[in-house]
Amino acid sequence: MKIGILIKDYNDLLNWELRIINRILKDPQLKLSLLIKDGRLAHKHSNSKNRTLKHNFLSKDILNKALFKIQIYIEKKIFKEELTVDKKKIIKVLKNTPTIELNPTEEGDLNIFSNKDAKKIEPFKLDIILKHEFNIIRGPILRSAKYGIWSFHHGDSAINQGGSIAFWEIFRKDKTIEVTLKQLNSQFDVDLVIEKGFYNIHWSSVNASLMAREASISILFKNIRRLKAGNYTPKKLFLNYRYTYKTPNFITILNYMIKFYKKLLNKAIESVGAKIFGIRYNCYTIFIGKGQFMNSTLSELKPVKLPKYEYWADPFIFKYKNKNYVFFENYSYITKKGKISCGLIKKGNLVKISDVLDLDYHLSFPYIFEENGIIYLMPEASGNNRLEIFRCIEFPNKWELHSTAFENEKVADAFFFNDKNNDKWLFVNKKANIKNIQLDSELYIYRVDSLSLKKIEPHKQNPVIINSALARNGGSIFSYGNDIYRPSQANIRGDYGKALNINKIEKLTLNHYIERNIKTVYPNFNRKLKSMHHLHQTDELFVFDATYKKL
Repeated sequence: MKIGILIKDYNDLLNWELRIINRILKDPQLKLSLLIKDGRLAHKHSNSKNRTLKHNFLSKDILNKALFKIQIYIEKKIFKEELTVDKKKIIKVLKNTPTIELNPTEEGDLNIFSNKDAKKIEPFKLDIILKHEFNIIRGPILRSAKYGIWSFHHGDSAINQGGSIAFWEIFRKDKTIEVTLKQLNSQFDVDLVIEKGFYNIHWSSVNASLMAREASISILFKNIRRLKAGNYTPKKLFLNYRYTYKTPNFITILNYMIKFYKKLLNKAIESVGAKIFGIRYNCYTIFIGKGQFMNSTLSELKPVKLPKYEYWADPFIFKYKNKNYVFFENYSYITKKGKISCGLIKKGNLVKISDVLDLDYHLSFPYIFEENGIIYLMPEASGNNRLEIFRCIEFPNKWELHSTAFENEKVADAFFFNDKNNDKWLFVNKKANIKNIQLDSELYIYRVDSLSLKKIEPHKQNPVIINSALARNGGSIFSYGNDIYRPSQANIRGDYGKALNINKIEKLTLNHYIERNIKTVYPNFNRKLKSMHHLHQTDELFVFDATYKKL
């Protein structure tokens, strides 16, 4: 597949753009065939500095722009972009890639390309052109690649906005940041939407922007795979802008700055409070209930008693010799690391607590199950950059490594599900190994041969969900009535595990996955709680975790 890029100056390429180029270069089925530069740049650069200074000086909102730029500059110093690829090496390749320059005419924000411009591209017989330069594109260039020009829109597609990516989402307290991959077309009020992704918000617009850009790369390569498989079906979206946001005014910027520095101060206070006074911020605890979570009154439940300097999260029930145990993440505020512990359920509390698995890296989400009379444990081991399954030698404290998969990958919160056709499915959250990306946004499904994980077939729609409000597993699949449900985390409004989703699985094959959110449960049954994000249901019992703001 031949790809062209409408590319900016090489030295101005950001890490997420370099990562895209790097993946294209490394994929034997993709070829970077053409770079398309703005031929007006040399002329622009000679006059742009003076023109910009003159424009800003004469601008009525010069104070707003200056204040906004200062704030963004400060945030960039705090949240620095991480360079994860060899920029010099990539630029060297780019300099040896066929390159043409085009000179579109300007009409306001429009860049209008001529037939002559489009004909310069035709000999390269491109399948896709990726847009990383120019303004709003019009003209026959939109048809110069077989599948058109693909472009990211970082922001709500129903809102026309200016300013920094994520600024208005933070200011409006949106649940997530929307990112749309679209094929450009000539109709102003119609988008050809290829796919959308939704990402959790951060309290810094700069950091939120970095997170959204870096994470959205998976949308692009997922749809390149779909295109190669003959499954390219962009959908028309008729736009009816709800609001039009311009560059924020002075009062708006000032309000944003107050909230930003208040959050920064709170982070510092929490750090001191934790180190000096032993205050446990965002402290998870476990609740145990009888019957079905789906029809229980949660306000009647009491949390288990926690020891000092720990929180307990991600609980799973396991029945052994007619006794019910709970395996859970035991996080130490002193070591800043999680281990797997277990306790015996007795009168709604946990007793006889013992450590099950304590390794050199952080462990959580202790998915425990039995197969063919053998007990297995598959905790989250993203700190060791792989998936790990342990086999029980002596219950509950002695285990040995049984198998591994996804070497050198960031994976989390995995579990198995055996369907009615005896197919074994692995549900897992994954992300690129980049600091600015969270593990909250993408759900992957694989059909596997056995616990040996020798044969792993990826789902055709992977990642099947790209949405921080729904994607991350919040426990394993359970049955209720005649249906099956996947609990998941609602990672929204900048909070991790803000609420617990209950999602009904309606279709699961290698080609299709459909689930529907039935309800989202918030921890409003207890005023001291701020979030909840995990549920495990058995035939007779259920456990879930919830978070105190501090203890």
